[in-house]
Amino acid sequence: MFIYKTSCVDPAFNLATEEYFVKTRKYDEPILFLWQNDNTIVVGRNQNAAWEINLQNAQKDSVNIVRRNSGGGTVFHDLGNMNFSIIYTDINNTAVSLFSTMLEPVISTLNKLGVPAKFSGRNDIELNGKKISGNAMWKYEDRFLQHGTILFNSNLDKLTNYLTVDRAKILSKNIKSIAARVTNVNSEVEEKIDIQSFMDQLIETYKGLNEINTIELSQEEIDEIKSLSESKFKNSDWNYAKNADFDYRNKQRLEGKGSVEVLLRIEQGVIKGAKFYGDFLGFEGTEEVEQNLIEVKYETFALQKALENSNIKAIFGENFTTQDILDLLIQ
Repeated sequence: MFIYKTSCVDPAFNLATEEYFVKTRKYDEPILFLWQNDNTIVVGRNQNAAWEINLQNAQKDSVNIVRRNSGGGTVFHDLGNMNFSIIYTDINNTAVSLFSTMLEPVISTLNKLGVPAKFSGRNDIELNGKKISGNAMWKYEDRFLQHGTILFNSNLDKLTNYLTVDRAKILSKNIKSIAARVTNVNSEVEEKIDIQSFMDQLIETYKGLNEINTIELSQEEIDEIKSLSESKFKNSDWNYAKNADFDYRNKQRLEGKGSVEVLLRIEQGVIKGAKFYGDFLGFEGTEEVEQNLIEVKYETFALQKALENSNIKAIFGENFTTQDILDLLIQ
């Protein structure tokens, strides 16, 4: 078995490293890849980023947003979280049933450190009835990637601030339920666990099961990974535009201002149609702001700039602000 542990916290480079390990034929034995991302939202392959993320909060806080190759849900990574990837060849295509088996060394290591974690559901690890690890899988030809996270000391407030449950109509009780379903390892145990120490202990667990070789990437491999990072995982077409054709509708009543409803048609992450309705008391029609939104990327700063080029008070009423309309357009 090969092991590669990195200090890199760039999510695009780390996801590119995963893909490189999956696609290269240089390493015949299974690979354990240990890594972390800093201040990052990772979107599942089949998800629409605009529906899963509070884009205003995330983009204003300069959070990295990247899409991974595997399915599953959207997650938040910071340095209180660790990631592990297991890459291997499976000619017989039996890997889809191996979640619990592949997670045994991870759970065993947690147990050795006094953490009574256990496998749960389809692909989770739980501690005291709450989720501490989610896992997903990707297949490329006869190669499989299984990867997961473990929350040790992650900022769960950021998790609820950046991720949404129901993008069409978000209720505060739903947002709170995200944090209610998950926990940090170090919130549940008396003896706190250092992430780097856990990684080292996990390597020791694997050493007891296999002959271990350490991977040292050559400069040629690093350059190849960097190129993939730039062309794919830092490319907005991959991160945002996939699954980004959708119709958006939102309606809000603002106390003392009136009700406003907006309908947007979005194609490949760009607004192609916009319409406002409501009982607001502006003295101009909505045509100006609707036109200013056409061909604008559906992301916080581009929308904010388009709104700033419109006379919001004249269109919607004296008490309205640009932020009021931005909140209506994107959450």
